[in-house]
Amino acid sequence: MRIVRALREFRRFLGSDRRLSFALVLSVVAALSTVTVPVLLARLTNIIFSGAVSTRLPAGDTREQAVEQLRRSGQGDLANVVETTGAVPGAGIDWDRLWAAAAVALIAIALVTITRIGSGLLVNSAVQDAIRTIRERVERKIHRLPVSRLEGGRRGEVLNAMTVDVDNMSTVIGPLFVQLPVLVLTVVAVAVALILLSPFFALIAFATIPVTAALAFTVVRFARPHMQAQWRTTSSISAHIEDVYGAHDMIAAYDGHPQTSREFDELNRRLERAARSGQAWSGSITPVLTFCNALVFVIIAVLGALKMLDGAVTLGTLQAVVMYTQQLSAPMTELSSTLPTLQSGFISFGRVRTFLGADEEPEPAVDDEPVAAHGRHTLPPTVAFERVHYSYADGSPVLRGIDLTLPAGRTTALVGATGSGKTTLTGLLQRFADPTAGRILIDGEDIAGMSRSKVRSMMAVVTQDPWLFSGTAGENVDYGRPTDGRAVDEAMVDSLLAGLPSGPETPVSGDSTLLSAGEKQLITVARALAADPDILILDEATSAADPRTELIIGRGLEALRNRTTTLIVTHRYSTLATADTIAVLADGRIIEHGSASELLAAGGEFARIYGRGPT
Repeated sequence: MRIVRALREFRRFLGSDRRLSFALVLSVVAALSTVTVPVLLARLTNIIFSGAVSTRLPAGDTREQAVEQLRRSGQGDLANVVETTGAVPGAGIDWDRLWAAAAVALIAIALVTITRIGSGLLVNSAVQDAIRTIRERVERKIHRLPVSRLEGGRRGEVLNAMTVDVDNMSTVIGPLFVQLPVLVLTVVAVAVALILLSPFFALIAFATIPVTAALAFTVVRFARPHMQAQWRTTSSISAHIEDVYGAHDMIAAYDGHPQTSREFDELNRRLERAARSGQAWSGSITPVLTFCNALVFVIIAVLGALKMLDGAVTLGTLQAVVMYTQQLSAPMTELSSTLPTLQSGFISFGRVRTFLGADEEPEPAVDDEPVAAHGRHTLPPTVAFERVHYSYADGSPVLRGIDLTLPAGRTTALVGATGSGKTTLTGLLQRFADPTAGRILIDGEDIAGMSRSKVRSMMAVVTQDPWLFSGTAGENVDYGRPTDGRAVDEAMVDSLLAGLPSGPETPVSGDSTLLSAGEKQLITVARALAADPDILILDEATSAADPRTELIIGRGLEALRNRTTTLIVTHRYSTLATADTIAVLADGRIIEHGSASELLAAGGEFARIYGRGPT
């Protein structure tokens, strides 16, 4: 019952596809046609054999007379063969019957070939479409996940779910919904044909069934844990390689190669142990079944020859029995050898299903209707945080009653120790999460009542860790350009990109080491400038910039002054000095608020940090 439920769940997961149903119908036709082939070939063999035997008998005698003469001459075995085959003395081969039987057999074989080709094409088409759909579901799921889920996981594991696990599922769909039912049907049809042909030989051929069932049960029971471990470790190795690649420069700087090599060696050994154990179990099926099938074949061949000499069966019948035995053993062997593949595919299915079943961001932005670029504002908006509280899922408080107003067209800076809640506050403004209590207003409208897409369309963000898309610097900047015809300060954008090695044509990527971190931040600032946002969020946007680069970035941001409401998170005094107001956070609360000069004069926390001079 568990297997049936799993099959139904897998089918619902994939959705309906008539091509699989048509492929199943064609495969059934192929299977039934295959079952008729041994009988047709047996008839063909009997025509040839009886004709050949008849040429050795005196023409003009009846069959009974020929049999009697053979027995009197001591050729009892030949007499039995003549009697069984129905040979007519002196008649020779009946060519008309022979050609007719050959034509029917060829038609059956051609039908098998055509239906198998058609079924294979349909299965391949359906499988590729199903896998494409699953990949699309995984990709859409990524856009629906909360930022906290993506930040807390390893990118390699997500990539593994989207590539390796999805591809591994493709090896299951065809065998599960087409080949497996056809194998079962073939076994039943061959069993019926064998019983009708010769119950004696059918019992001998059926001896392999309990062995196959026992082997299949054993493999399913003992191989599954090892295969689960194999796929878990494969995912861990992918994540490890992704981490090492992304932090290659830091690993080299701290001479971390020995440590990362030890971690990789341990993962590699775990994968080797899991794969070896799983393959040991699954690999034992085919040799054992081959031995059992060979043993049955030898027994049938010996007993069949003796029975043919006794006149119990014809040569064609014996030939058909041997072919049916092979047809019976082949599906059983294929069924057993397919079990490891099915297990592996089901494990990948479980992993992908778990990923797709993860909690999503409430009302994800990807589901929103398209919004005109950057919202509804023609003037910079006023942003207000009113008694905003926020806690992690475990209840740990991060923000405690934040009251803060970002005046329209002004620059507000956030300062505080690590963990004081600065980045959390910017994340709430972007609706990566919603406040536990309190509300955030944009021009008096609670953003909780706006779609996430609408909120984010108003903003441009530059973070401490700039992320770039693979392409050129110019293409990355174009990603942020408004589509509503809004004017952009192209001269300032160009001046920012002019600081790159090849200007707008500079090739870039997220993991590129050809550009410095400051140069990457230049591109992200240019992208934000090209977006001409209503609200600009700068989270340590100049942390990696040298004084010259910081000056260039500062000029670019100055171009947005009074055109946008800006929120800055920074520790640099040179950046703080450009802010109209500064809010100092500590333990999730705003403890000071004012301009840089006012806060220095107040002698509080800000003065304690920056009172000795710019940093």
